[in-house]
Parts: sequence; C-alpha cells; structure tokens
Amino acid sequence: MNTGRLYEALAIFKSFGTEAEMAGSVKQLEEPIQKLGGSIDRSTSWGRRRLAYRIARQQEGVYHLVQFQLPPPQLEELKHLLRLNEHIVRFLILNRADARGTEWATASPLTKSADSSEGLRGR
Repeated sequence: MNTGRLYEALAIFKSFGTEAEMAGSVKQLEEPIQKLGGSIDRSTSWGRRRLAYRIARQQEGVYHLVQFQLPPPQLEELKHLLRLNEHIVRFLILNRADARGTEWATASPLTKSADSSEGLRGR
C-alpha cells in the first residue's frame, strides 16, 4: 500500500513524430514516478494543441495529465528529473488533496461547464 500524497501533473511535450513515439515520451513521465516509490492512478492524453505563444521554439504541444501518489520527500527529485527531460516543454504538479470529489480534476479541457462563463457577465 502506498502512503504517498496525491498529486496531479500536467505536462506539455514537444509535438513530434507518431502516436507510438509520443507514447514513449509519456513513459518518460511515468517511469520516474514509479522509480521514486510512487504509483500511477490515472494517465490521460489530452492530445495535440496549439500553444498560445511559442515555448522553446514550439508552436504546438501534446498535453498529458497524470494523477499519481508519491511520498512527499521524493517530489523535488521528480521535478528535477522532469526539468532534465528534453521532450517536456512545460509541466505543473499540483497537490490533489483539496481536489477530491471535484470533476475538474478529471475533465478534459474541451469540456466546459455552463456556469463558468456566466460569472463574468453582468458586471
């Protein structure tokens, strides 16, 4: 049984090659988690998307969401390993402890709630 904390990582990979090659890049995101004593709860590809601005000479990126458990002392080592990965353009790791039971943690960025745009209208 894993006693690690719950985390969620969103990584943007360089857009290159076929789907099979991208699957190999995703393994480079998942393997360090497992080597550091963590476990993968869910791994979801959000697909290829155009970036809002160029990052590392890239106009497109492949987004991938991983929900995992990891002992807290290992988090800094994981961040270090992800920074060294040349296929990852950007990544963000969040603590999932506050997100239990919320749908946004598992939703695709294409799904929008009806009330999300309503909050700014009428001001």
